Amino acid sequence: MKNSEMKQNIISTIQFIFCLLVMQQSFCQTEKFDIITYTPPKDPTGTGWKKESKQSFVSHITVNQNTGGFCLIVLYAAVPGASTPEKDFAKEWNDLVVTPYHAEKNPKTETQTNADGWKVVSGAAAVQRDNINSYIILSVFSGFGKTVSVLANLNDQSYIAEVDKFLENISPDKTATPANTTAVAKNNDQPDKFGQLLYTTPAGWKATKYQNGVVLTPVDLPAKEHLDIQVMQAINFSGTMEKAFEKIYNETCTTLRVTKMWEVSGLNYTAKEPKKSFRGWEYIRGSGGIQVNNGTPYPDEYGLELFVIKINNRFERIAIIQSRNTYGGYNRYYPSDRLNYRNAVEGFLFSLKFDDWKEPVVKTGAAKGEDITGVWQGISMSVGIPNRGAELGAGLKVQQLILFSNGQAFFGTNFPVEGLDELNTWIAAENNRRSWGTYSFSNDKGVLKMPYADIPLQMENNKLTITTNKTDHSFIKLSPVDGARFNGTYTLSEWNGMIPAISFTSDGKFIDKGAVRILYHESTDCLNEALTPGSGTYEVKNNSMIFNYSDGRKIKIAVTGSGFDKNNSSPAILTLSFNEDVMKRQ
Repeated sequence: MKNSEMKQNIISTIQFIFCLLVMQQSFCQTEKFDIITYTPPKDPTGTGWKKESKQSFVSHITVNQNTGGFCLIVLYAAVPGASTPEKDFAKEWNDLVVTPYHAEKNPKTETQTNADGWKVVSGAAAVQRDNINSYIILSVFSGFGKTVSVLANLNDQSYIAEVDKFLENISPDKTATPANTTAVAKNNDQPDKFGQLLYTTPAGWKATKYQNGVVLTPVDLPAKEHLDIQVMQAINFSGTMEKAFEKIYNETCTTLRVTKMWEVSGLNYTAKEPKKSFRGWEYIRGSGGIQVNNGTPYPDEYGLELFVIKINNRFERIAIIQSRNTYGGYNRYYPSDRLNYRNAVEGFLFSLKFDDWKEPVVKTGAAKGEDITGVWQGISMSVGIPNRGAELGAGLKVQQLILFSNGQAFFGTNFPVEGLDELNTWIAAENNRRSWGTYSFSNDKGVLKMPYADIPLQMENNKLTITTNKTDHSFIKLSPVDGARFNGTYTLSEWNGMIPAISFTSDGKFIDKGAVRILYHESTDCLNEALTPGSGTYEVKNNSMIFNYSDGRKIKIAVTGSGFDKNNSSPAILTLSFNEDVMKRQ
C-alpha cells in the first residue's frame, strides 16, 4: 500500500477509535498495570505478541516475518494531569512523539469523552526512523487529576483493528494514585540516582527514567515549546576537556539525528573555557544550534547545550535541548530565557553529586548583620569600553557591594535581578565570576578579592572606603528592608499611552496596574511573567519584594534599600528593581 493511502486510513481511524471509546467495554481476559486495567492485544495472523514490562510502561509488539509488517503498542503509567486535556495531549505528544521521532509538532486531533468520564484526545503522524516508515497514533486519557497515554507505532493497516480493541478496553482507576517513574517533583529533597550520578528533580518538573538515561521536563511548559534536560550515560575518554566536549557534542547530534548548524566562528558550537566548580569537579559547557527535520524544506531550529563534568577517569554528560521560538514575528527566544526555567536548569546542574566524589564544604551566607555584612552602595571608578562621556573607557558609576556572612562578595553596577531571596550565591558566582569574589575584614581593614584585582577596604565613621584604580570611594550601608510595608499608590513614567501603577496597603496587599510588568524588565512579552496585571499579597525580605498573585504567579523584584526608611510607609519616592526604577507616590 502506498504511504499516502495508509496515511489517510490511519487519520480516518482516529475518528473511528472514538466511536469505540464511548461504547461499553467488551468482556475479555484482562491484565493490570499501574492503575490501569487493560486487555492485551491478539494478532489475527497468529504470529503472536511479545510483551515487555517496565516500571514506567508495558509494551506489546508483533512482527510479521513474511510481510515485514509490525505493530508496537505501548501503555504508559499514569502521571499527574495538567489543567486541560489539550495541554495533557500537547505535553505527551511532545515527550513521546516529537522528541524521539521528530514528528510534526501540531497534529490534527480528535477529542471525545468515553463511558467512564475520561476525556480522550488522539492524534496521528507519519514518521521515519532508521529508514523505516511508519505511523504513530497517540491517545491520551485525561481526567480525575491523572493522565494515561497509549502509543501505537505500525506500518500495516491490518493492525488498526487490534489497536482499536486495545483502546476500547482500557480502564484507568479514577481513585488510585499514580505510582510511576514520571512524576511532578514537589519539595523533593531526596536525590535520585542514575549510574554514579545523584540528581534532584527541580520543583515543578517531572523526570522520566529510561535504561540509558533520564529526561526532565517542566510540567507547565507552554504549548509548541520544547525544553528538557537529558542525563546521559557517562563515557570514558583519555583526551582533554575540549576534545571530550567535541566528541560528546558530535555523538549527541548523531544520536538525535539532527543537523548541526554553523557558528560565525566556523564551528558547530561555542564552548567556554573549562572551569573548576565550587563543588570541586572540573567541567566544560557550550552550546550550538541544531536543525530537526519536520518533513518540509524548512527544518525546525533547536538549541543544544552540553554540560560535561570530569569525575576521576570518566566524563558525565548532560544535555539541555530546547526549541527556538518566534514571538511577534521577529523576537527569537528559547524557553530557558524565562528566569524560572533558567534558574531550575542551573540549580539542577550545580546540585549534581557523585557517589565516588568527595565535595568540599560549602557554606551558605546571608547579607545581613550588625557588622560589615550587608548591602553597601557608592560611586566608584569603572573601567571598560570607551564610549561617549568616557572616551578612555573609564567613568564613575553607582556600584553595589554585597558582603555575605560566608565570606562571599558581590561587586557590580546592577543588583541581582530578583534580589537576594533564595539566591544561590555559589551558582550566581559560578555564572558571573567577574562580579563575584571573596573578602576578609578585621580591625576596620580588609581586602576584597575580585578576579581582576585585590581591592583594599577600610572602615571609618560607619563609612566604608574602597580603593579602586588608586582612588578612594566612600560606600554607605543601606538599611535592611525585611518586613517592610507600604501604603499608597505609586506610578512610573508613561508607557505606551498608560501610566503603570501599583497600590500597596499596610496589611500586605497590592493591586498591580501594569507597574510590575515594567519593573520586571523583560521586553519579550511571552517571557514576561508579570505581563498580566493582577492583585494579591506582597512581602519584603532579603532585598526582594515578593508578589504573590491571586492567580498563582510568584514574582520577585529586587529592593536594594536605597532611600528606604522603615519608619515611613508612604514615602514620596519608592525605588524598586535591580535597575533602581523610581516610582512616585500619587
